[in-house]
Amino acid sequence: MNPSPIISAGGLHDLLGREDVRIFDVRGTWKSPAGALHDEYLDGHIPGAIFVDWTRDFLTQEQPLGLAPVCDQEAAAAAFKSLGVKDGDLCVLYDDYAHMLAGRVWWAMRYWGFANVRVLNGGWGYWKARGLAVSTDVPEVTQGSFQPQINSAVRVSLAELQERKALSCHMDARGPISYAGTAKDPRSGHIPGALHVHFNELLDPDTGLFLEADDMEKAFDRLAPDWRTRPVITSCGSGYAGTVPMMALNVLGVEASLYDGSFSEWKQGPSRPVEQS
Repeated sequence: MNPSPIISAGGLHDLLGREDVRIFDVRGTWKSPAGALHDEYLDGHIPGAIFVDWTRDFLTQEQPLGLAPVCDQEAAAAAFKSLGVKDGDLCVLYDDYAHMLAGRVWWAMRYWGFANVRVLNGGWGYWKARGLAVSTDVPEVTQGSFQPQINSAVRVSLAELQERKALSCHMDARGPISYAGTAKDPRSGHIPGALHVHFNELLDPDTGLFLEADDMEKAFDRLAPDWRTRPVITSCGSGYAGTVPMMALNVLGVEASLYDGSFSEWKQGPSRPVEQS
């Protein structure tokens, strides 16, 4: 297994100042992606953190945001270079959006072969609640040298999903309204066979932390009973919330794959069926 996908606030605090630790602030919201919350980063962030624009880094730019897949190798190399990532580094990502933006970059970095990357458990909100160090200094970045290579095990394409989903445990991490769909929109709902594993079911509602491992197991047993015996594919609306169950599964020793096209891509094909519930 790769290292744990998450790191505690205390664990990260102990690593501050190390030259081989790269910290990335991935704050933002899906509803206002243009702002990307850079101003809030400037007002205060974890010491040493570099701002990552989740709408740009590791994301294809030639398509609408909701349909944009992970970037190609050339763009991935440019992102690693601009962010200063080198072989041997530990990269830590955090957001304030239920881990899904940091999770998307965590997944994209792993897809491009960088394994030593973690997401801050509880994100920016938990860090602040703990009263841990905050800085307004913007660090200088030395160009990185990591050379990306595809790790195909963590991603499935549309064609691969169609081929594998009947024999897989497919989890849809969206909220209940999106998953259920509405009769007013016949192309709303979910991919047939996808089980509803809302990302919030895996997080503590008071702290934003991932549940303890035993409680995550119970949640998966209740929502997707065959997660232990079948290959797991996660998805959501556009490939962001789906990384939350992916990280939770990784904690439990299960390597899932993300269908990053997710329902936004699936519903574009009029001949591809959708289910409502």
